[in-house]
Amino acid sequence: MKYKEFELILSSFRCNKNCPYCTAKITKWPVVDDKIHCLETQLDYLKSQGISFRYFIFCGNGEPSLHSYETIQTVVNTIKKAGLFDEFRFQSSGNIFFEKDKLDLIKKDFIVEITRVDFDSKKDMEILGYDKDYINSPLFKEANIRLNYVMLKHKSFEEYLVEIKKYLDTYPNIKTVSLKTLNLNTHNNDINNPYSQWILNNALTKDDTDMVIQKMAQNADFSVKDEVFFDRYEWIYADKPITFYTKKLDYGYSNIVYYGGELVDYHLNKIQLKK
Repeated sequence: MKYKEFELILSSFRCNKNCPYCTAKITKWPVVDDKIHCLETQLDYLKSQGISFRYFIFCGNGEPSLHSYETIQTVVNTIKKAGLFDEFRFQSSGNIFFEKDKLDLIKKDFIVEITRVDFDSKKDMEILGYDKDYINSPLFKEANIRLNYVMLKHKSFEEYLVEIKKYLDTYPNIKTVSLKTLNLNTHNNDINNPYSQWILNNALTKDDTDMVIQKMAQNADFSVKDEVFFDRYEWIYADKPITFYTKKLDYGYSNIVYYGGELVDYHLNKIQLKK
């Protein structure tokens, strides 16, 4: 059975950003012992059950690169040894580009995912609450990048496309762009918090999916691919894919999360494997 993602979520809430839509602050998962020493055992179990994955994603309730070199090295060695993944990704606030020794551990085999709301670094830093311009740092150019582009309400779709093209023209190491709507709360659906309210006031959400598809169809030639896990709407600019995903299955169903040594879903329920 091929699952979409295996996500390693570490429970540290340390981050050098202060995003107004912070997923970790919305979901408020408990702080746990990460039990990295159990990761290999859980991967061996999944392998014995005939499970493999499209993607391994190294993420967290905070910034993964703020963990120790030894922790990152252990994770990288363990997941590469497992042989269960088609692609490796590392989700970062951008801090990894100021941590050369840690970047060296992943830059050869991993795609580094960054999330931005504006091409202009000054605006992006102001909105997302950070103070080091990582995208123009020398180390940024050494990594293969996946840009998660968050669509905000104050921009038109034509403005989105202009800005995306500027990213791809300016930074050739950006290999793909993923258009993003924001989830109000994937944990318990409670939106009575300032982060979910910021999303409602400022960003596109899943409720805007049909509108995004319609606008994309009006402005570019799209193809729909990969109907196993989701509909993937894609168009190509300068030989690079710009994609928008809509999940066909219940959120989290096609993913397995490693949290505190356990295999869980986004509601922290233990996973019932589908074979």
